Amino acid sequence: MKTALTKFAELLFGVTSLSIGATFGIIAGLGQTTSTGTCSAIAAALHIKVGTAMFLLYSLFLIFQILLLGKRFERIRFLQAVPVIMQTFILNFFRYTFPPFQALHPQTYAQRFGLFFVGMLLISLGFTIIKYARFLNYPPEAFCGIMTERLHIQFGTSKILLDIVYVLVSILICRLNGIPTDMVREGTLIFAICNGLLIDIFTKPVKKILAFLENKIFSGYTAVLLLNGKWSFTPTNECKS
Repeated sequence: MKTALTKFAELLFGVTSLSIGATFGIIAGLGQTTSTGTCSAIAAALHIKVGTAMFLLYSLFLIFQILLLGKRFERIRFLQAVPVIMQTFILNFFRYTFPPFQALHPQTYAQRFGLFFVGMLLISLGFTIIKYARFLNYPPEAFCGIMTERLHIQFGTSKILLDIVYVLVSILICRLNGIPTDMVREGTLIFAICNGLLIDIFTKPVKKILAFLENKIFSGYTAVLLLNGKWSFTPTNECKS
């Protein structure tokens, strides 16, 4: 139980960091991450909240997994909905309800870029925490894992292809609905270039902090949900590597 609660707390912290970062990126208006940009385009087209649009988009990736795997689809993959539901509510809260963020109205380019930069740091930090918590995957990442096996390509390559699709879909939705393409700007390119570098920078301290928490708060075995959707149980001291 302690293991699950600790992993859930790590996941929650990562999702919260992601959501705050995404909110800053949206408010800055200099371009968003590829996935958030697609969610913003869907939200604008359907007149719904961006967190709700994210839930719809990520649910689609879960459906894709069901279609691709057929009878080999394991029920445990439905747990991918957990971080999605969490981020739906957290993102909508920070984007539309949290008073301090509602008061943010950057005027100059420097102010907007500063907000974008902080958001980029928080998103990369959130990605890193979720990755090394090794608890639950998001549906798009699990989908990329399947495509990696099917197409015999590297996981990073499948992620790049997905990012390209995100951008194209965002632009298409905006053009068809007469929506400004503000979500795809220079910030999108900057994030695409810097995200991997920032994750590399955050990896060492994040792994140390998570290992410290896991060793101090509980001992025994850690449940890990792999990219292929299967669980493995690894001794805690092996989770530090």
